Amino acid sequence: MERQAARLTTETGSTDQAICFSDSGIKRAAEYRTQSSWLLNAFSSPDSLVVPVARNKNLLKDGQPLIIPVCKVDTIRDHLQSCDPIFLGLTTNDDTPVFAIDVADFFSAGGTKPMWLEGTEFVDLRRYGPNMKASEAGLLAYARGMIEWHSQNRFCGHCGMRKVSKDGGHSLKCSSESCNAVVYPRLDPAVIMVIADGDYVLLGRQSKWEPGRYSLLAGFVEIGETFEMAIAREVQEEAGIIVDRSSIRYFASQPWPFPSSLMVGFLASAEKNESSASKISPMRREQVVPIDNSSLSTIRDIDSLPKPAVNDNELEDAQWIHKDFLRAVLSGNSLPPGVKFHVPGKYAIAHYLMEKWIAETRCNNWAGDEIETVQIDEGVFKYVLIRIHDNNGSQKLVRLTSPIIY
Repeated sequence: MERQAARLTTETGSTDQAICFSDSGIKRAAEYRTQSSWLLNAFSSPDSLVVPVARNKNLLKDGQPLIIPVCKVDTIRDHLQSCDPIFLGLTTNDDTPVFAIDVADFFSAGGTKPMWLEGTEFVDLRRYGPNMKASEAGLLAYARGMIEWHSQNRFCGHCGMRKVSKDGGHSLKCSSESCNAVVYPRLDPAVIMVIADGDYVLLGRQSKWEPGRYSLLAGFVEIGETFEMAIAREVQEEAGIIVDRSSIRYFASQPWPFPSSLMVGFLASAEKNESSASKISPMRREQVVPIDNSSLSTIRDIDSLPKPAVNDNELEDAQWIHKDFLRAVLSGNSLPPGVKFHVPGKYAIAHYLMEKWIAETRCNNWAGDEIETVQIDEGVFKYVLIRIHDNNGSQKLVRLTSPIIY
């Protein structure tokens, strides 16, 4: 059986499973990394599993991950200049060893494909990972990240000599006895944040993105910075918004081994700027507005939102988006004609953070939250007002200020 991914199970039952690439489905078993004899025997066992990687891409067959028995590697081993296996861990159900190997040399050599490679393709995991099981996507991401780290650190940065793999592939040591420098896998931490002001969240877009795409602000942590410092700096640099540092709180994280990032998600509030008019386009003013006692304060909040001052070198645009509009977008509801607006898919921690923020800010759960915009057949009105309510006193006023066909 070529595809062995079914033997992989979720290691924990935590909420991390909701975030793509955060669950590798195996036990890392770091205690075996320094046991050379055990590793040698494990990689020689026909029951052990291998995750093949080539040129930073993962192997799929019929759209599914190809995780193979180690014995199949023997059919191409002669074509590999280096076949240093990287020990990833043990399967959670039966402690089967799992390794990653770089098979790029085989394809560069142009050898005859063995039967198990027929019908396979190497793909970008960022595209296919979200459609996989959590444990499969996480394992392939883990393997890809380790292989890329090896490929980018073949030679010593001190003396230029070739490095050799140690600790089951989790360290690289200079081959020169006079140097012996050792390096370990490194991560590039990046912060990604929900910056909120009442019922509004700050979203931005880059010019290279497709039209209508917006996301949370994010950026890498610089040397000497804390996460909190990086959040405040990035938001001010990109959008000119001052963050209330006392409001910053950690929420979730996501491995992003493309090549070696860790996305660390936070929620924070913007400092109020009562003297600055907000940059709210007509499309954003068309959202569902409460008509109870909070309606006047909602309108005042719109006018008092701090105005984004976009850094053109960082972003093309930044907007304050109402939670009800964002909820409709995340739910896949239809938008008014001509409106292009979408956010990253469920594979991204940005999507996860938006959903959690909306859930936290929802005070009352009632059926009106799920009502979609209704298309009517003929005619054009300047605006339409629809009042919806339930028996518990919850009510809303849906206001569309753009002309709509009905």
